[in-house]
Amino acid sequence: MFHPLQRRSTALFSIVLKFLTFGAFGIFSATLLAQPLRIAVASNFTAPIQKLAPIFEQETGHKVQLSFGSSGKFFAQIQHGAPFDVFLSADQAKPDKLIKNNLAIKDSKIIYAKGALALWSANLSSVTPIEATLLEAHKIAIANPKLAPYGQAAKETLNKLGLWSKLQGHLVQGENIGQTYQFTYSRNADLGFVALSQVLAGDNKGHYWKVPAQYHKDIKQAAVVLNSSQQKTTASDFLDFLMRSDIQHKIAQFGYQSATQ
Repeated sequence: MFHPLQRRSTALFSIVLKFLTFGAFGIFSATLLAQPLRIAVASNFTAPIQKLAPIFEQETGHKVQLSFGSSGKFFAQIQHGAPFDVFLSADQAKPDKLIKNNLAIKDSKIIYAKGALALWSANLSSVTPIEATLLEAHKIAIANPKLAPYGQAAKETLNKLGLWSKLQGHLVQGENIGQTYQFTYSRNADLGFVALSQVLAGDNKGHYWKVPAQYHKDIKQAAVVLNSSQQKTTASDFLDFLMRSDIQHKIAQFGYQSATQ
């Protein structure tokens, strides 16, 4: 038989245990909610995601932390354990490799946008005729074809025009499409192969030529949730958010073809 004091002690212990258990769970849950969703974003998608991320934050209450760079650089960082939750690549190949290496969730992959390439000058009065303009340029900026899908598309375009070999001494390579845009914007390059989205999001300086889609392989931009993420549900919700029709419409306004088309 328990003494009344023992019963009170047992009841008090039970209450304290429940408080510690559920209190700790509450703190743990609050900590997860307080952690931002870490998203690695290909440089070409900088302008759209800066407009879209606040909408997601407002609708869900989840904070988003954006990092920008070349798809190739992020791919290497993720392979070495970089703590991202979501990877928005400028191609499909790198997300596919991450899935193959069990670093990304296979069923999470989406095509969130289809990119367009543009030849742009911040100061020339015209960029046509294309071949003559390219041959007369002193410096032409392109993203590194080995790291950036838009750089690979630029290389394929120059090959299509029969100018890749001829222009080798005039090419200035940026690590990513963001750096390539800056080279051209600052007039350190006469011309630059950049993302159409960058030109449309800019201050309307200069002139551009939208590269015909048949000049290069499709720039299908894929995104995945990473296996190392501690916020897989929120990460998946973010990718669902990108595929909503109203959000796809906003993405198209930046010069992308809708992923649903």
